[in-house]
Amino acid sequence: MAKVDMQYIEVVAPIDSAKDLFDFLQVRSVMEIKKLDETDGLDYFETGPVVTSIEKYLDTASTALEIADRYAPEKSSLLSALKGIPVLSESEYIKKSDEADEILGVCLKICAAEKNITENKALISRARAAMDGVEPWLSLDVPMQFKGTESSKAVIGTLPDEYTADSLRIALAQFLEGEERYECEVVSKSAGRSCIFVLVHNEAYENVLSALRRLDFAFPSDPTKHPPKVRYERMKAKIEAAKEEIGNDTALIKELAAERDNIKFACDWFTIKRDRYKALQNTSAGDTVVAFGGYLPAEKTEALKEELYEKFSAALEAADPPDEDVPVLLRNKPFAAAVEPITEMYALPDRTDLDPNPVMSIFYYVFFGLMLSDAGYGLLMAIGCGIAKFKYKVTGKLKKTVDMYFWCGLSTVFWGALFGSFFGDIIPRVSEQFFGKVLTVPWAKEPGSIALWFEPVKDPMKLLCYSFLFGIIHLFFGLGCAFVKMWKQGNKTGAVFDCVPVFLLILGIVPIGAGILNVTVPPVLVTAGKYLAIAGAVSVVLTAGRDSKNIVGKLGLGLYGLYNTASGWLSDILSYSRLLALGLCTGVIATVVNTLGCIPSNKAVKAVMLIAVFIFGHVVNMAINLIGTYVHTNRLQYVEFFSKFYEGGGRSFTPLKTNTKYYQVKED
Repeated sequence: MAKVDMQYIEVVAPIDSAKDLFDFLQVRSVMEIKKLDETDGLDYFETGPVVTSIEKYLDTASTALEIADRYAPEKSSLLSALKGIPVLSESEYIKKSDEADEILGVCLKICAAEKNITENKALISRARAAMDGVEPWLSLDVPMQFKGTESSKAVIGTLPDEYTADSLRIALAQFLEGEERYECEVVSKSAGRSCIFVLVHNEAYENVLSALRRLDFAFPSDPTKHPPKVRYERMKAKIEAAKEEIGNDTALIKELAAERDNIKFACDWFTIKRDRYKALQNTSAGDTVVAFGGYLPAEKTEALKEELYEKFSAALEAADPPDEDVPVLLRNKPFAAAVEPITEMYALPDRTDLDPNPVMSIFYYVFFGLMLSDAGYGLLMAIGCGIAKFKYKVTGKLKKTVDMYFWCGLSTVFWGALFGSFFGDIIPRVSEQFFGKVLTVPWAKEPGSIALWFEPVKDPMKLLCYSFLFGIIHLFFGLGCAFVKMWKQGNKTGAVFDCVPVFLLILGIVPIGAGILNVTVPPVLVTAGKYLAIAGAVSVVLTAGRDSKNIVGKLGLGLYGLYNTASGWLSDILSYSRLLALGLCTGVIATVVNTLGCIPSNKAVKAVMLIAVFIFGHVVNMAINLIGTYVHTNRLQYVEFFSKFYEGGGRSFTPLKTNTKYYQVKED
C-alpha cells in the first residue's frame, strides 16, 4: 500500500461525554478533527483562554526542565538518542496525570529559584560597581555628602589630574587674588584622577570653588550618606549575602532536578491537554449534543464506528472526502518507507499524485551506493545502522532515517565490491608495501585489483556510459509513472500522446548516442534506433500541438515540443554524469590517503603513519562524501525524476494524538 485511502466522517454524541470522547480519540490517534459548517442550534466551542493557560503551564514546565538540565546536566551517552523514549501504559499515564499539579509546583520552585539567582547576580554587579566607585574614598572619614561646619563649607570631588596637597595649593593660587582661608587634602590619586577634600571658610567658599572649577573639578555622582568605608562594607556584606542566596538556590535547583522525569512527564501531559483543547475549538456544541467531523483512514472507520457506538452512544456517518483538502497518509513496506522523509522534504503527494516512494526507493539506494562506491564505508554504515535498528529499537522518523542509511550502506558495499574499492586500495597496497607481493585474486582482470567488475579510475568512460544508461532507466520510470497517473485520471489520450512518442524518441537515440561515445553497438540496433527516433520525433510533432485549432499552430507547437523534449531530456540525461564524478571522487581521495600513509620507507614507521593517516583521512573522506552523495542523490530525485510526473502539494495527515516528546503512551 502507498497512499492510504481516507474517509470523511461526522460524529454526534451526548455533550456530557465530550471530554471522555476526546480522550478516547486522542489515545486512538486515528482521526483528524475538522470544523463543521455553521449549523443552526450549534455553536463552536471557545477554548482559547483555556489553551492560553495550558500553554503557560507548558512553558513553565519546559523552562524548569531547561533550568534543571543547565544546573544539573543529565548523564547521557552519544547513543542514548537511539534508545527511544520510555513507554507508559494507559493506567500509568492516568496515575501520573493526577500528580500534574504537584509537579507544576516543583517547576514553579525551580523557575523562582532561577529568577532569584538572576536577580542576585544583578545585585552583585551593582554592588561591585558601587564598591569600585567608593574605593578611592576609603580613607575619607566623613560622608561624601558632608557640607561643612557652621563657619566652613566642605568641597568633596575629583580633579582630572594627579595632585598632591602642595601642588594643588599651587594650582589654585594662580586663580585666587589673595590668600584665602582653606585646607585641602588629597584622599587618593591614580593615573589621571585625584580625589580631594577641601574645607573652606564661608567667606572664601565661592572664590575657592570657582578656582577648583577652572581646574575641571567635578562633584561625585553618587555621594555617600555615611563614611565611604561604611558604605563599602555594606556593599561587601550584600555581595556575601547574595552569594549565599545564589548557593542556596543553586542547591535547591539541583535537589529538585531529581524530579526531572516527572517534569518531562508534565511537559508531555500539558502538550496532550493543549492539543485536546485545540481540537475542541473545531467542535460544535448545542444544549445536549456535541458534533464534529474529520478524516481518518478508511480501514479504521468500521472499528472506530463500533467503539464509538459502544462506549459513547454516538452517531456516526462516513462518506468519501467531500473536498480537495484531503490529508495524505503514506504507508509503505520498510524498504520504501525509509525514503518517505526524502519525499516529504520536497512535498507530499496531492490527491491525484502517485506515491513515488516504492519506485524512488530502488533508484535512491542504487544511486547512493554508486556515488559513494566504497565497500569499507558502506560496511561501516550498514553495521552502525544495523546496531541502531536491532539493539536500540529506534522508532518514528529516526527509524526511517536509520533504515535508509542501512540500505544505502548495503548498496555501497555492493558497488564498492564491483569497483574493487575497500577503503580505497588498502588491501592490495598493504600486500605490496608490507609483504612484497602483488595481490592476485581469481576474479580480477589484472594483478593488484580486487574488482568484481572494473575499476572506474582506470576506465571512467565505461562508468560514464553506464551512468547515462541508469539515468535513462530512471527517467523512463518517471515517464511511466506519468503515463499511469494520466491513465488513472481518465486522460488516456494524454497518456498515450505525451508519453509514448518520448519513449520512442529516446529509445531510438540511445544506440546512436552510444556509438558517439565509442561504445560498440550492433548495426541492427543502430538501424532500429534510427527508425524509432524518426517515429518518435514525428509523433511528438504531430501530437504536441493537438490543442491548437489551426494547422499552423499545431505544426509550430509540435516543432516547439520536439525541441523542448530533445533539449530537456539531453539535459536530464547529462545530469547523471554526477554518478561518475562522485564515484571517482570517493575512490581517488581514498587512494591518495593510502598513498600518503605509505610514504616512509621504514616498515615500522610506515605502519604507524599508515594507521594514523588511514583513520583520520578515511573518516574525513567518508564524512565529506556522505554529505555530497546525500545531496546529489536527492537532486536526481527532485529535479530529474519528480519533474516527469510529480506535482506534490499534499497536506500531511495530522490526527488528534498523544503528541509526546519524552514518554510514549500505550493502550492497556
